[in-house]
Amino acid sequence: MTKVFCDWGTSNVRAYLCDQDKVLNQSSAATNLHDAKRIGFENVMLEILQQFDVPKTAPIRLSGMVSSKNGWLEVPYVSTLASSSSISHNACRVGTFPDLKIYGGVSHRLPNGRHDVMRGEETQIFGLLQLHPHAQTICLPGTHSKWVTIVDQCIESFSTWMTGDFFHCLSEHTILQAQIDSTDFEESAFLNGVAAAESSRSLLNEAFYLRTDYLFGRLTSEESHSFLSGLLIGHEIAATAAGHEEVYLCGADSLLPLYSLALKAKGIQTVCVSAAEASLNGLRAFEMEEQ
Repeated sequence: MTKVFCDWGTSNVRAYLCDQDKVLNQSSAATNLHDAKRIGFENVMLEILQQFDVPKTAPIRLSGMVSSKNGWLEVPYVSTLASSSSISHNACRVGTFPDLKIYGGVSHRLPNGRHDVMRGEETQIFGLLQLHPHAQTICLPGTHSKWVTIVDQCIESFSTWMTGDFFHCLSEHTILQAQIDSTDFEESAFLNGVAAAESSRSLLNEAFYLRTDYLFGRLTSEESHSFLSGLLIGHEIAATAAGHEEVYLCGADSLLPLYSLALKAKGIQTVCVSAAEASLNGLRAFEMEEQ
């Protein structure tokens, strides 16, 4: 039986038409949640089904930010310790489709009573575990990077780091913007940024030295972009990766090499899995738990 799986994030929708383990067709659309709400989530879904030439009665499974307050239907978080089964059985149906379910995210309560959350990353995590069942530490680089501890193939705990957001803010909305003329990758500058993060006590202080290093000729405009990237990723890794011998990375192809390079500079081995592959595997895993 053919099934439709959708990784529906904040800014785009990736859809797959599958028959057992075979992908028969796939599509990707830059339809953000705001536009989907304006057009109608049901209409966006019907357009995908039309592209795949499958009826509305087909089994359809969704995950990602489509399950949030701003999505199609808010699905409650599953609390840690979260398993593939608990996420699968927490799914909510959309009544306008005979067999459409949306999987929700995961929340983690810290000892001080505060909470961390994810929506979409849990699908990638359990998809990665389908490929690497013995993974214990998983990092998902992105706008809001996640560091996840796995115990017995369950999400035991995780933390979120706004590394991507900070990079965007510092590189485009601060005094550093004036010196970043090139986004070409400079490996030596990136690794120097990683090393600076290791020796620096304060990101806020170290970030300003990018400016003075540029003014006094210690850093070129071509190197600034990569140095800043290394500095921020280095601070994230310094706070999360200590004591780990191996980290599994899952994310965009543009970020995986950077995190892998930074981790290897600290003597930590890495295994990389693409986010698209992991998301589809995770959706399949959740759907299998229903059977």
